[in-house]
Amino acid sequence: MAVRRTRPARRADLTVGWLRRLGIIAASLALVGFGVAPAGADPAHTPGGPCLQDDQTVELSSVAGYEDVVTQLHRIEQSSAGRVTVASAGLSGEGRELLYATVGDGPTTFWLQARIHGNELHSTEAALQVLRTLASSGSPAARTIRDGLTVVVIPMYNPDGATANIRQSTTPTRTDLNRDWENFVQPESVAFWHLFDQLRPELGLDLHHMSSAPRVAGTDDLNQFQIGARTVDPSRLTADQWLVGRQMAETTIDALAGQGQTHLARYPDIDITNAVLSRMLLGGDAPTGETPLGADVMRGAIFYEVRSVGQKSNGYLEEIFRVPTMAVLEAAADGSLFTQDTAAYAALPYATGGPCGQG
Repeated sequence: MAVRRTRPARRADLTVGWLRRLGIIAASLALVGFGVAPAGADPAHTPGGPCLQDDQTVELSSVAGYEDVVTQLHRIEQSSAGRVTVASAGLSGEGRELLYATVGDGPTTFWLQARIHGNELHSTEAALQVLRTLASSGSPAARTIRDGLTVVVIPMYNPDGATANIRQSTTPTRTDLNRDWENFVQPESVAFWHLFDQLRPELGLDLHHMSSAPRVAGTDDLNQFQIGARTVDPSRLTADQWLVGRQMAETTIDALAGQGQTHLARYPDIDITNAVLSRMLLGGDAPTGETPLGADVMRGAIFYEVRSVGQKSNGYLEEIFRVPTMAVLEAAADGSLFTQDTAAYAALPYATGGPCGQG
């Protein structure tokens, strides 16, 4: 079956023949490791990263690249006993497929995206780990999620930026794709808007790395994990959207309680209306020629910011993405999310900024 690249079918399949046309073979999977230039810290109100020290080298061969994502998605689909289907939302500026996977057949659709900023490396592997678990695990949590949710996993939203190891897209413009859901200048944004329009997810989670080396306010603890429960000022949201976002944050706090010295903090308050999750919540903008959606599609959405590539082992970074993501998915599936108290989130201190590489 050919891959549909516009108005994608919910359960469109990627065929082996299509994968072969991409020329993916095992020998091509390993990229030669090379250093990347240090990234300067973004302003405190700007989500994104990563924070790299001046003398730090990142071996890209140790993290999933685009070819790895294509191959791993195919393997997960093939071994999932029909639980997972993989499809393409369209093409990137450079012509790469914008791949996503769907697992579960529950009544609530959950949108999980990673690596909208191409140099935020470990979010892709974390998303793939979540997908693998949901594809093949017989655990009570995995069964609950599959029964209660339809989970849409986008492990690499920005494949061109990921290949170039930069934050933005590459062509036809170099654009921060997480600031492009009002103007829609990039084909990636248009394609994923169409997917959103078709699937109408009720909940969303976006995985990021930090662009600074902050500490938890009032302490000397280096902050490893920030929770962004507000992408826009709450006055722009419905009461239910703001509540559900805080309940997702509360579930995250509970899940990370046993993860050692994670040092949680709240992401600084922001009001960015052209970010992907913001516009999903707000509605009101659409690509040229399309009808804007209302604010009644998405019920709640948050983002995670994990500290810095290379400050901890790859496995640790991926684990502190994966653990709370699975907890939020399970809570959404069994309904406990919507009875969560939000006191712990209200008491959670903010992060205080620090120069990239500090600490």
